Amino acid sequence: MTTTWNIFDTQSQIADGVITRVTYGCTVQLDNCIDRTINNLDLVGDPSSEGFVSYKNLTEETILQWVKSSIGQEQVTAIETSLQNSVTAQKAAKDAETVTNGLPWRN
Repeated sequence: MTTTWNIFDTQSQIADGVITRVTYGCTVQLDNCIDRTINNLDLVGDPSSEGFVSYKNLTEETILQWVKSSIGQEQVTAIETSLQNSVTAQKAAKDAETVTNGLPWRN
C-alpha cells in the first residue's frame, strides 16, 4: 500500500509572494484500488518574519510540512487511516468477486 501527499495548487499575493491558500491531497493505492482526498488550507504569512521562504524558493516538501504542521499529526493520521481502510475494503471486494463480464475475443 502506497500513501502519497501532494500539493496541487497554491494561491499567493502578487506583491510579496506570500502563500495564502494551498490545495493539497493524500492518495492511497493498493494494486488497482485507489482513494484520495483533496482539501484547501488557508495560510497567513509575513515576509518580514524570520525564516520566511520566498515564493521562488519554495518546494513541495516545504509546503507539505506547513500543511501537515497546520492540520496536526492527529488529522494526518486520521486522513491516512480513512483512505487506507477504504482501499483495503475495495481490494477485499475485488478479491471476493466470483463473476466477471466481457467478451472472450476482446480480452
